[in-house]
Amino acid sequence: MLNLNGGGIETLLQAREDIPYADTHLGRLCGPRNISDISRVLAAGFPTGVDNDVFCNWSLARFSAQIGRIEEAVYGRRLGTRERLSPLLTASFRGADSPGFGGFTAVRLPPIDPNLLFVTVPDVVADAQATLRRFLEWAPMLMHLPVAYCVQDGAAQAGIPWDWPNLKCLFMAGSTAYKLGTEMADICREGKRRGLHIHCGRVNSRKRIRYLLGLDYVDSFDGTSFNLWRDEKLPWALELAAAKEFQLVLCPEPQRAGNDA
Repeated sequence: MLNLNGGGIETLLQAREDIPYADTHLGRLCGPRNISDISRVLAAGFPTGVDNDVFCNWSLARFSAQIGRIEEAVYGRRLGTRERLSPLLTASFRGADSPGFGGFTAVRLPPIDPNLLFVTVPDVVADAQATLRRFLEWAPMLMHLPVAYCVQDGAAQAGIPWDWPNLKCLFMAGSTAYKLGTEMADICREGKRRGLHIHCGRVNSRKRIRYLLGLDYVDSFDGTSFNLWRDEKLPWALELAAAKEFQLVLCPEPQRAGNDA
């Protein structure tokens, strides 16, 4: 698994030199408040996910500016509306004689940097119905990027937009109880079967990392504690992230003071 860390590029490069497993299991989680160095992060080869900051006071202005920053990093400039919508038209008219519609000619964009894992579409915390509505509002304008859908409480009943053309990731969101429940597990197993990247947010303990490893379908996780107490916690987080399932059985959890739930 990867730990997508919120540290800046200099911090990540230093960690790659100093911490075991950082060269293979450390990536970057960007958001509207720390997106400015995404070009350097991608160029340095760090697998990168982009969050939307809904959990921390979402802002339309910051999110829109973030999309512009991503476009500059991936395409070298900010795109226009026609360019952003072109992949939607191309996907809608596959097999047709022309990718155009009503005089609108699709624009071919260069391939996405493979280190850009996902860009999270705006969602509503712990509300799957509202999240699906918001996804359908925003996703058409993000057709040129690999998007993540946030799986929130009640997602099985609300439905997952499985057939959305550029859906590349399921983001395990929602309440803690829902995230650890069977419905989330079933949805993410289906996502993995379909070839999607599976990311889990708000992971801050050894116990939770081991739980994700045991599921055997999670590709990456993030956690605020690994950003705030990087020197103390990131080394053991990366060591666990690099573990194999059999090691989880053979190696008991170390005893340590404090709450690590």
